[in-house]
Amino acid sequence: MITDTKWTSLGSIDNFPLHLGTCVKVGDTQIAVFHLPTEGKWYAVQNLNPINERMVLSRGMVGDENGVPYVACPLHKHHFALETGMCLNDPTYTIQTFPIKEEGGELIIAA
Repeated sequence: MITDTKWTSLGSIDNFPLHLGTCVKVGDTQIAVFHLPTEGKWYAVQNLNPINERMVLSRGMVGDENGVPYVACPLHKHHFALETGMCLNDPTYTIQTFPIKEEGGELIIAA
């Protein structure tokens, strides 16, 4: 099955702080966007924490656990891997991740 990926511009990369999350809305979906300049990478994950059903992940702190970058839920400190979406504290939970890239100073997401 071939599907077309729909890329959506999120605007200038200057609108996104370093090391902190930003919540954006694409269609009806809230997405948490993170820029980790020490890794030279952007990450996009769902903003909803599936454990407590709160839209809070964009407010979470980012860190590294054994080389795996993660975001910690600001309410209960569950760690979610930014690349895979897997909960590092309880692998029965995962969050959706989204392809994201920078092009010509613009941030673009497939969501």
